[in-house]
Amino acid sequence: MPWALSSILVLTLGGCLGRQALAMSWEEAHTKAQATLALMTREEKQSLLHGVGWDPTAWFFDLRKDWYVGGTPAIPRLGLPSLNMGDASAGFRTYWSYMTDTVTVWPSLLALAATFDPELVRAAAEGIGQEFSGKGANGILGPSVNVHRVARNGRNFEYLSGEDPYLGSLLAKAYVEGVQSQGVLAVLKHWVFNSQETKRAEGDSIVDSKTAWELYYPPFQAAVDAGVAAVMCSYNKIDGEYACENQRQFDILKRKMGFQGFVQSDWWATHTMSLQSGLDQEMPGIGNEKVGSFFNNGHEGPSSTLTAAQEIHVDEAASRVLAVIHKLNLSATAKCTPPECGEWISRNVTSAAHDALALRAARESVVMLKNDDVLPLTSDKVRTIAVIGAPAAAKSFDPNGEGQGGGTAWAQGDYYSGGGSGHMTSTRVVSALGGLQRRAALAGIRIIVSATDSVADAIEAANQADVAIVVAATTSGEAFDRPNLRLDGLADELIEAVTHRSSCRKTVVLVQAPGAVLMPWRHSVSAILTMFLGGQETGNAWADVVFGDHAPTGRLPIMMPATEADTIPPELGDLVVYSEGLATSYRNTQFVAAYPFGHGLTYSRFEYADVTTGVCDAPSVVCVRCKVHNVGSKACRTVAQLYLELPADRITGQTAPAVLKGVQKTAEIAPGDYAEVIFSLTVRDLSYFDAASDDFVQAASAVAHIGESSADIRLHAAILLTPRVAAEAFPANRLLSASEAT
Repeated sequence: MPWALSSILVLTLGGCLGRQALAMSWEEAHTKAQATLALMTREEKQSLLHGVGWDPTAWFFDLRKDWYVGGTPAIPRLGLPSLNMGDASAGFRTYWSYMTDTVTVWPSLLALAATFDPELVRAAAEGIGQEFSGKGANGILGPSVNVHRVARNGRNFEYLSGEDPYLGSLLAKAYVEGVQSQGVLAVLKHWVFNSQETKRAEGDSIVDSKTAWELYYPPFQAAVDAGVAAVMCSYNKIDGEYACENQRQFDILKRKMGFQGFVQSDWWATHTMSLQSGLDQEMPGIGNEKVGSFFNNGHEGPSSTLTAAQEIHVDEAASRVLAVIHKLNLSATAKCTPPECGEWISRNVTSAAHDALALRAARESVVMLKNDDVLPLTSDKVRTIAVIGAPAAAKSFDPNGEGQGGGTAWAQGDYYSGGGSGHMTSTRVVSALGGLQRRAALAGIRIIVSATDSVADAIEAANQADVAIVVAATTSGEAFDRPNLRLDGLADELIEAVTHRSSCRKTVVLVQAPGAVLMPWRHSVSAILTMFLGGQETGNAWADVVFGDHAPTGRLPIMMPATEADTIPPELGDLVVYSEGLATSYRNTQFVAAYPFGHGLTYSRFEYADVTTGVCDAPSVVCVRCKVHNVGSKACRTVAQLYLELPADRITGQTAPAVLKGVQKTAEIAPGDYAEVIFSLTVRDLSYFDAASDDFVQAASAVAHIGESSADIRLHAAILLTPRVAAEAFPANRLLSASEAT
């Protein structure tokens, strides 16, 4: 499309492209760690390096009752607490059935990503941290921040980044700061290039450095800069070496990124004695005692024959664990030491305040993809609603329930919480039907229910209604990728039947999913909304949006593909080559989107105007401003987005599409009013990774594209970054015309 460049900014940017300073200093923590280390026996050092709490006599091992999923023992004589770490990022895992209803089932991290709201993510993370602390835990095995590559990845619901590194960086920082503000250490995962569950323990990821630094590393770097306490390495290989023994990747994490905490293995992810490569702690401590055997040197008990080099590795690993304990003051906040933690683990840590926060997060995560003036539903326009589809009344799944034991039940999710180590069970879950029935009753609107997959019943219900709401869903879980991107059961058939074979002319589809889904019926229905596994308040969140109590504010953190061919499938072989480079999601111009990344409608319309550019205070260097006008009839919020286009690569000549570098969620804007939006760009934002120099290089110019999604661009502004001599001729705060700039 032709670009009308609204303004051009000339700037001088000096200095190096070093990483941002850590939000919290580690110097004192490491000094204290060294002092503590000097007092420790070899046995005590070893105890910090591998987990405890698992029963080696059980089939495939099992967690002992009243222990935490991940832990190390206390050292009372030194005042060191046990590390009590639990799954997972979206709430305390209901590992045993007796824990059901004792925790809040929060929205998934992908649902939180759909809010595009770091302040809300921080608030949710604080609430999650409070519940972990209330359960006696001082560590959370999360957040998961891998940028999506494979749309069918079974764990995409767990990944806070969605398909974009900038969004992931923004939200990873907020999550880490939120959790750790509660005295609970965060374990960032999964490091690194863990893009699929298919053959996750055998796959060998091959990723070029430019793709790594521009697409997959940024959320990890942001969490490191936020002071994250620990990092979990993944099951897969990278360039032929397992992630948990990959010295090159550990050097990037610890040396180049500046990570100061400890690196922990995923459960049973160690293959060799990995201390010398940079691993600090193995989990769960049985069945893979590689660190232990390194320390013991093959003998019973601690060995007295460690070499000087081995002693250095042991001390380095132990000191990193100690630094985290001191940095977060875990000794002062310790609640219990397993196995004397049963009272804490069984505590009910829910609250009305957390229920309200979980509802707010779920509500803000709802993305309205389409609305042909059917929503919101009001009693003056609608008298009868049909609610259709088995997922409408679906219950929470308990993998420990009657008849479930063993097998793959642990990996099974439901339509509120994904499966695997992050799953939570609750009888307090509000289904879509429950939420809609409650709100319809308040409005005096009659509801007809066909909560089955019966096509005949669906048509009969729709024939009696002014509006038909079809609830469609699918889920996924750890260890398995989704077989396809279809919705479960007969969802597609039900939607087709209601839209084409009933007398009801208005069909609304509510989608509950762990990631991307196909919507072959999208052109036939009146409205589509999606929620990415919204937790216990799912039904209430649907009701608030559908009936207009809340104008939708969610945005797609992924691209909804038109077909499966518009995605990257899981690799079935052992070699996983990221041959597409940066061309995933909206960055791949060959992919066709049913709905693009960043898309999301609300109950009003917005126009963008008056773009300007200027100089910012450090660490930002360029500010791009514009006005967002509400030209509709309802007060609403919107999410303004900036996509930055850099020049062609100076070596290859290749051009890249504009990528997200700014997100601003406005306050509520009244009809006829406007809000000023400011995007602050850093030197890193204005740079690209140069493989030849193995570093980021500042671009000479850039073009900012501002709009409502990656495909809905409303304004453009050019930014010209010139040598200092040009800045003297044209002061940095002066805007130049296009003719002057050329």
